[in-house]
Amino acid sequence: DSEFFGMVVASITAPALTEHELEEVLSELKILGADLVYWPSPRRLPAALLEQFRGILADVKITFAMDLGTLGSQDSASLEDLESLAGTPSNEALEDLAIQSGEYSRFALDPRIPRERFEALYRLWIRRSLSKEIADEVLGIRVGADVVGLTTLGNRTGRGDIGLLAVHKDHRGRHYGEKLVLAAQRWFAAHGFDVAQVVTQSVNIPACRLYEKCGYTAEKSEFFYHFWPRSDG
Repeated sequence: DSEFFGMVVASITAPALTEHELEEVLSELKILGADLVYWPSPRRLPAALLEQFRGILADVKITFAMDLGTLGSQDSASLEDLESLAGTPSNEALEDLAIQSGEYSRFALDPRIPRERFEALYRLWIRRSLSKEIADEVLGIRVGADVVGLTTLGNRTGRGDIGLLAVHKDHRGRHYGEKLVLAAQRWFAAHGFDVAQVVTQSVNIPACRLYEKCGYTAEKSEFFYHFWPRSDG
C-alpha cells in the first residue's frame, strides 16, 4: 500500500489494544513517519482519541457466511447465462464495474484518499483477478454484448470467498445480483467448499439485504479505522 499510495502506510495488527496502548503505538508510528495507519478493532473508539490522531471510522465490515450444504435444487440453474471471464483481458467496462463495487469501501469514503487512487486500486483488483493472481474465478453476466455484472471468487481460510461483486447501475433491480451470488454458491459447492463467505460494509444496505436474501447470515462485525498522524488537516 505504501508503494501504491505513494506514502508511508502502516497497519496495527493487534485488535485488542487498550486506548493507552493504541495511543503509544500511534505516537511511535508518527515518529517513524507513518502517514496512514490502518487498525481493525472489535470496538468503537471515543471521538477524542480519533481527533488526537486525525482518525476516522472508515468502515464497519460485516462478514456474512452460509453453509453450502443448505443449497437447494432450485439453485441448480443459477450458472445459466453466466460466463467465466477469468483469463480474459481487462477493459474499461469491467474496470468501471469494479469501481462501482467499491463505492462503499473505506478507500472511497476516506476523504483524504484521492478519488483517482481509489479508482486505480479497484482497476488493479479486477486486472489481477482476471489474470487469476488473486482470484480463482471471475463470473460475468452479459446482456447483449455488454457484461453488466461480475463477481470474483477465491479461497480465504478454507472458505469460498466472494471478493468483488457488482451490477452496473443501469441494470440494477433485475435480480442480476442475486443470480451472481447464487452462481458463486454453486461454484463453491462444485469445488469442494463447505462454507461460503463475503465481507461487505454495514453502510452498503443493498448488499447486506442481498446476501441475507441468498441465505447468508451475519457472522461478525469489525470496526476499521484510518489514522493520519502526520496530517495537518
